[in-house]
Amino acid sequence: MNPVRSCISCRKRENPSVLLRVVCHDGSILPDPSHRAPGRGAWVHPQCATVAIERRAFSRAFGLISTDNRELIAYIESLNSKY
Repeated sequence: MNPVRSCISCRKRENPSVLLRVVCHDGSILPDPSHRAPGRGAWVHPQCATVAIERRAFSRAFGLISTDNRELIAYIESLNSKY
């Protein structure tokens, strides 16, 4: 049986290969494309990441008041520039 994860923005259930795992380290939201970083992770579609930031979904997922999303935004922008 294949694992299934939910996007924290749109709540759609997907295979983890379709979603981007992110982790929180010292308040910074970091992309984890290898799905191997230690710690609690959250899953999001790359196209849903900006909506998740606007809705403060990462803050809720990691139990923080505020998060630093700059590295995640840069990573998503680099993905978008490839296509």
